[in-house]
Amino acid sequence: MKYKIIVPIIIAILLTAALKIGYYESFYGDRSNYHFFVKKAPTLQLEFRHIFANDGDHKEIVWLRPDEREAVINYCRHRIGIDTKLETQADLDACVAL
Repeated sequence: MKYKIIVPIIIAILLTAALKIGYYESFYGDRSNYHFFVKKAPTLQLEFRHIFANDGDHKEIVWLRPDEREAVINYCRHRIGIDTKLETQADLDACVAL
């Protein structure tokens, strides 16, 4: 009888966590770290790609490939809460600042 109550509660907690928590992986030298964050906009996506989370130089907006541009837009929307089309270098800098 208790299982009929506990199972839906556990499912609700896991679904809420999936909607509100995300992570990205950063690379520094030969190490990688996972960074968890609370999403600004709920989505079922858990893993995000933060293309500037490494020890390399940051790219300018003109050098971003379409997949990198989409990754930055997605990261910026859900991690920082900025909904941008990423048209200028200032838009990119606002997303990378964090």
